[in-house]
Amino acid sequence: MTKERNSKHSKYSTGNPISNVLVNNFFKTITNTYLEIGKIEKYIEAGCGEGLLTSHLLSNYKPKEVCAFDIDENEVSDARKNLPDAKIDVASVYQIPHDDSSFDLVVCCEVLEHLEEPNKALSELKRIAGEYLILSVPNEPIWRLMNMVRFKYWNNFGNTPGHLNNWSKKQFVKLISNYFEIIKVNSPLPWTIILCKKH
Repeated sequence: MTKERNSKHSKYSTGNPISNVLVNNFFKTITNTYLEIGKIEKYIEAGCGEGLLTSHLLSNYKPKEVCAFDIDENEVSDARKNLPDAKIDVASVYQIPHDDSSFDLVVCCEVLEHLEEPNKALSELKRIAGEYLILSVPNEPIWRLMNMVRFKYWNNFGNTPGHLNNWSKKQFVKLISNYFEIIKVNSPLPWTIILCKKH
């Protein structure tokens, strides 16, 4: 079976005060990017986990239609509790159960680094996108260095278990530019966040 990703829970919920500052900055950057787009009617998050990111974003502005999905049934169960008004499916990012160009905004954060076939996933995200996408991954050289400073994953040179792709900011921008028009790139430590648009 193709592995898509492990739970995102530990990335968004931590007792470490430094990690909390970084995560809060990540959420702030994503929120500002979301608000820059302006009014959207249809929204979807791919690989939503327990729904914390979408819940945070929608506290600022809620589109008419909100959808999300994740491969993990337990995460979807939690997401349905956190997002009671959203339509949330158990689904693969390789086979998204929605029509072409269905959504004004597609959000996919902290997912692509876990995928065995990221290009296949990007093609599928492009298929369902009507206009905008927000995509994020760890900036791996910095991410791995920070792990090692925290004495984490030394045997794997700081690589977080489950991270199959290790993109630098430059590498990730180059990858995404093969599929979308890049509008803006943000680099809240230690992530790369891209706002892009369907060609």
